[in-house]
Amino acid sequence: MKQITAMLLLLCTTFATGQIEIGTTYYSDKYGYKQVHKGAFKKELKKENDSVVSELFSKTKSGQIIWTKAYLGEQPYGIWKWFDKKGNVESERNYDFVLQYGELVPENAIRYKALGIAPMSDENSKIIQQHIRKKFRYPETAQANGIQGRVGIQFTIDKDGNVGNLRILEKGYKSLDTECFRIMNSLKKLNPYQKDGQNIMVHYTMPITFRLQ
Repeated sequence: MKQITAMLLLLCTTFATGQIEIGTTYYSDKYGYKQVHKGAFKKELKKENDSVVSELFSKTKSGQIIWTKAYLGEQPYGIWKWFDKKGNVESERNYDFVLQYGELVPENAIRYKALGIAPMSDENSKIIQQHIRKKFRYPETAQANGIQGRVGIQFTIDKDGNVGNLRILEKGYKSLDTECFRIMNSLKKLNPYQKDGQNIMVHYTMPITFRLQ
């Protein structure tokens, strides 16, 4: 777990104060950690409008783009992209959503606990945990400010296995809420549950913990 955490930290850009400042800064490393007066890499921040700031990280000399990001206030916004040496999109993170708060249990949904299934033997639970491990990224602003916490999230699995009704149970640190929502928002399909031989809708709640090592 420590090795995974260390690798994830290398993929993140650290904000020393948690605030986003407009302008250009230079770095000696490709991860945007070591700020210098003039370096091989640069980060350009500019206002797109009153609320959104865009970030472009590239090689100073060649202009090769390494990543593009955007923020709404201090929160991730839109589609974040990382590029390879040829300029092709190598990976993405999707923050194009609106956070929803508070528990919502559809009338025809059965709570997961009422099914009496042991999570250790539930295939969906295994899929969910694997998905979280694969998609987990510690929010940069939270990391820079030493923010940790546990986020409770809910969703439903309908009769066809579609994941929906995604919501954060209680408001906490917005950066953690946002990352938790992003992780689970990318999980679209699971196995449908059955009761008395019929497919049913199930209401599922779970925590995701953010802890700095």
